[in-house]
Amino acid sequence: MHAEIADEYRLTLGEGPAWDAESGRLYWIGIADRQVRWLGADQGAVELATEPGTLAPYRAGEVLLATAGGFELLDTATGATSLVAPVEADRADRRMNDGKCDPSGRLVAGTMLRSEPREPGPLYRLEADGSTTVLLDGLLIPNGLAWPEPDRLWHIDTPTRRIDLYEYPEQGPLGAKVRSLDVSHLPGSPDGMTLDAEGNLWVAFWDGRAVHCLTPEGRLLATVELPVSRVTSCTFGGPGLDTLYITTASAPEESSSGMLFRVQGAGLGHPAQPWSGRS
Repeated sequence: MHAEIADEYRLTLGEGPAWDAESGRLYWIGIADRQVRWLGADQGAVELATEPGTLAPYRAGEVLLATAGGFELLDTATGATSLVAPVEADRADRRMNDGKCDPSGRLVAGTMLRSEPREPGPLYRLEADGSTTVLLDGLLIPNGLAWPEPDRLWHIDTPTRRIDLYEYPEQGPLGAKVRSLDVSHLPGSPDGMTLDAEGNLWVAFWDGRAVHCLTPEGRLLATVELPVSRVTSCTFGGPGLDTLYITTASAPEESSSGMLFRVQGAGLGHPAQPWSGRS
């Protein structure tokens, strides 16, 4: 499958693509760049005061961010942010990273240390009442999440080079580990991911120059090769969820690194869940 450039703006660390069906926007972020960007009829960008780790669409041009300060609501029309819930506010050496909303519309995102050596940290869920729940601890670089069923969660802790499937209760922390897919035989390290309509996993590989499609049992179905090494995440978007969008990070001597890519013909996506808001 051929990947073409969808947007030529180069980010230092492009991440977190998310399709918002209500607005017709494809959002993505620049973590180190402190930006939220979007494609659509009103293509634009917002500069932030702190690093975003991920975002979830909300309503009428608003998105929920997981940032270095915690969970924050951003109005893309004005650039104004408001704190929904602080997370590790006393840890200036840590920031929030990749995340997604669960089937109930609650944003789940982990935190990580900015520098080596890595100190393990938690995966948090923002509850409807504004409180936060620790779902899992001991993570080094928490990344891709996907729910194949409301009570199951795929999750990636990048240094393990595995994709783990957990029981996902409606309340409280994660349950038992159901299955693990070892992807250490593939070049690079697993980063962000998304599901297609068939339940297959599309996984971006940092330093792997590719997005790989795997069955829930771990069988390799397809590979999208990219002209850049640092492939960070992916999602299906467009009105028919038939375009695979891929974010990347900048790398020396790679002229298109840090740009947003797209692939036609990869299949159909699984609809993403927007943030459900506060109760």
